[in-house]
Amino acid sequence: MVDLVKIRKKAKKQDAPPEQPAVAASQLPVAEEPAAPEVEAPATENRQPVTPPATPADSKLAKFKEEAGHRREGLVVETQETAVTDVVELLTFVIAHENYAVAIENIVEIVTPRPVTRIPNADESIVGIISLRGTIVTLLDVRRKLRHPPAAAAGADTRIVVLEHRGETVGFEVDRVLRVVKTDAGAIEPHPVVHSSELDDSIRGVFRQANALTILLDLDKLLGSRGHAATQEVIAARR
Repeated sequence: MVDLVKIRKKAKKQDAPPEQPAVAASQLPVAEEPAAPEVEAPATENRQPVTPPATPADSKLAKFKEEAGHRREGLVVETQETAVTDVVELLTFVIAHENYAVAIENIVEIVTPRPVTRIPNADESIVGIISLRGTIVTLLDVRRKLRHPPAAAAGADTRIVVLEHRGETVGFEVDRVLRVVKTDAGAIEPHPVVHSSELDDSIRGVFRQANALTILLDLDKLLGSRGHAATQEVIAARR
């Protein structure tokens, strides 16, 4: 009797592939990773350092360092010109609604009106004489010299400006004293003459003060030798 089970097992063994011997894990081939390409280092010879762009602050600092210690010509010249400029002190006052000024160097004081003694046969430029603490002051008519009409009467603001002129004490009356001001000599402009009749040597020039034109008088030319002559006339008349 044929055993079919044995025949089938035998046929399967013949058809199966032959068994391979076991291989250790250490003997298995290992795949090698591709080597990274070598990168050549950039050459450092003859390479200039990269400078970041300059900022405005850096530019100002560099300019300051360059100019530090050097003479700044423009500033020095301007300072010297300012120092050279002459500043004059002037007393301003009003006569017949006109603003006038005189240098204060020779002014002794400013006093209120007081009784005036008329001098017989005196020149018309002499108003008279006044006594100021025992000193005789010759009062001159500057108003007439400036071609203004005579004053009607002394007001509350009327003052007498007393000054020393060529060794003599003289004075003149003004309607009102304003103030002492300082101005640059360069700010005084020549007196504008509209007609030849307005030409007067006693006027040094004009300048602007408090939005108004002020006429600067030249006392030497305004009084001239008249002050000394008037005083001599007063002395002679008193004799």
